[in-house]
Amino acid sequence: MKKITVLFIIFCIAFISCTQNQIPFDKAKWQKGKNRFYMTDSLVEKLNEEKPKKSEIFDLLGRPELEGRIYDNKVSYWLKSEGVYGLAMWELYIFFDDNGDFKSADIVYSD
Repeated sequence: MKKITVLFIIFCIAFISCTQNQIPFDKAKWQKGKNRFYMTDSLVEKLNEEKPKKSEIFDLLGRPELEGRIYDNKVSYWLKSEGVYGLAMWELYIFFDDNGDFKSADIVYSD
């Protein structure tokens, strides 16, 4: 019984240490593509508070690596890939009105 308890405790510690929580938004890390997914909560909160223009979004986040992710009223950023072949991914979509003012941001999972 003690062995099972010890194994269970070790499993729990390993599981908790492998689970990464959200971290504060960091412009430099974002622009290097590091830990983007884990900054999304604080980033979306910042965008909702500041309501930046499209040009200010590009100053803050940089331009997406693929120009095909930039549209008149939205822009998308890759956050992270997962799955066996990395085919499933998380993306940040930022939406603008016709004047280029921030409307909303969504985190989207697609597989």
